Amino acid sequence: MDIALLSQDVSTHIALIKDKQISAQELAELQYRFIQQVNPKLNAFLQTALPKCAPQEKRTGSVFHGICIGVKDNIDVMGFATTAGMATRMGRQAKQDAFVINRLRQTGAQFIGKLNMHEGALGATNQNEHFGDCHNPHKHGFTPGGSSGGSAAAVASGMVGLSLGTDTMGSVRIPAAYCGIFGFKPSRGAVSNHGSVTCSRVMDNIGPMARSAKDLTLAFSVMKGFDPACPSSVDFNLIRGDRSAHQQVLLVPQDLAALGVEQSIIEDFERNLAAFVDLGYTLSYFDFSDYDFAAARRAGLLLCEADMRIEHQEDWLNQPQKFSEYMRGMLSYIERKTPMDMMQSERVLDNAKTFARQLFKQGCAILMPTVLQRAFSFKAPVPANQADLTSFANQAGLPAVSLPMLSDQALPGGMQIVGPYGSDNRLLDLAERWQEHTDFRYMLPKIK
Repeated sequence: MDIALLSQDVSTHIALIKDKQISAQELAELQYRFIQQVNPKLNAFLQTALPKCAPQEKRTGSVFHGICIGVKDNIDVMGFATTAGMATRMGRQAKQDAFVINRLRQTGAQFIGKLNMHEGALGATNQNEHFGDCHNPHKHGFTPGGSSGGSAAAVASGMVGLSLGTDTMGSVRIPAAYCGIFGFKPSRGAVSNHGSVTCSRVMDNIGPMARSAKDLTLAFSVMKGFDPACPSSVDFNLIRGDRSAHQQVLLVPQDLAALGVEQSIIEDFERNLAAFVDLGYTLSYFDFSDYDFAAARRAGLLLCEADMRIEHQEDWLNQPQKFSEYMRGMLSYIERKTPMDMMQSERVLDNAKTFARQLFKQGCAILMPTVLQRAFSFKAPVPANQADLTSFANQAGLPAVSLPMLSDQALPGGMQIVGPYGSDNRLLDLAERWQEHTDFRYMLPKIK
């Protein structure tokens, strides 16, 4: 098994195929064999199929020719079921490709399988009693994060170089941080959600995960686009983007310990700040304690629970026994809430938008840890605050990219850059420049 080849990023694979150093079919077969070898230990893939790749000369100009992508199992891909990690949806075959799948397929991408996830995308550990837990490639028995845990584990282990997840309150960036890879949540509406199973109409975002920032940029360039079938979709080319007068100022939260960030994450984060100063940025510290993370967390969950009751209402009425006890508890909670509670939750999201606008008068982006802790054992209590720092971007509709922190710790940690609405390309460019400056290269862990 050519582990060195599998550890390369997608951009390198594209170059190798273009230069005919390896054929698309050979690469697909190599990855498929590696999935069969590694997946029983991680349980990242729920469904797999070996793609048949067209010869290179028949796919001239196709950006992702022969590149195999793994897809979170709440996004429709023809030829696969879309379970959303739920027993109620087992065997429900996708009737057509999701909008983003169609766009990627048009550029030559192949889809090698569907990936494990937290039930219904409502959770951040990827413990799933219906399909089994997905394990972190860096330590078996530890969470890969969620809800897109399978998407992160597949990339971090080398089974694929690029995967898709969905990010509602951090579900792309949390697992990216726990698994030590890159993850991107676009501006709301820049990428269509059409063809995915709803967790929250106002906070869901489909986003890519990869082993390099360059791969995120490449994926986003194809995935973005206006979709008239998606109510939140916007023409990204018409977005004005940010016009901050402080283009070289990064905003950093002060007193991270008071926000609940673990000491080892704080130490790594502070060491990683120097690279951004080297890139010419000034760091400006601000007080984030004025933002009520607990209230925002409760508001976000309430909106998710309401949308999910509507999304799964038929199954809720006809086969409630197929929902886990955890999910039944979450989805029945909404029955005790009033319309005023829902309106108050929506106002919390409005507050996130106005809070962000005031912040971006002082700088071009926020730089902070992605998650307050590192991955933890499935046997440990689940921290309630996992999504506190990530959900802010979802509630305000902002783009955010998670980068792996340079660290000597055994388990990875992540830091994220959150920018004004429409600043997606600038954030990805900064992520690429950071990786080039630090010479970060992801190393595949030994899977035990």
